[in-house]
Amino acid sequence: MKISFKFDKPENQIINDMIGDKVQLFAANEARKLMQPYVPELNGVLAKNVRTYVENGQGIVHYLSPYARYQYHGKLMVSSKTGSAWSHGEYKVLTSVELNYSKPTASSYWDKAMMTARGPELTKAVQNFIKQKGG
Repeated sequence: MKISFKFDKPENQIINDMIGDKVQLFAANEARKLMQPYVPELNGVLAKNVRTYVENGQGIVHYLSPYARYQYHGKLMVSSKTGSAWSHGEYKVLTSVELNYSKPTASSYWDKAMMTARGPELTKAVQNFIKQKGG
C-alpha cells in the first residue's frame, strides 16, 4: 500500500506550527498554575473551572465560570435591565464599585498580577521546556 499526502503549507512550516502549539499549550498550562494564587477564591470553583488550549497560535487560559468576567474586572457588575447584582441570566455592566476579595493574594486582572510577580518564572519554565523537549 502506498500513501501520499498533499500539504497546503511547506513541510517545515507544518512542523514549526506543531512545535509552536506544544510550546503555547505548555505556556498556557504553566501560566494557569502560576495565576492560581491571584485568582479570587471563595469556594475554589472559579480556579478549578478553567480550560487551557491553543487558538490561532496563542496559548489560552479560559476561566469558564459565568462570573469569571465579573471577578476578573474587580468591579461590581449589575444587570443592564434591573440594576441588580443578584440577577442571573442577564447581561451585566461594570460599575465603579470595587470588589473586596477574601483571599489576601487575589486581585482583579490576575494574569497581569501573575506576570508582574512571577513573569520571569514563567519565562524560565517555557525556556526549559523548549530546551528539554526540543520545542
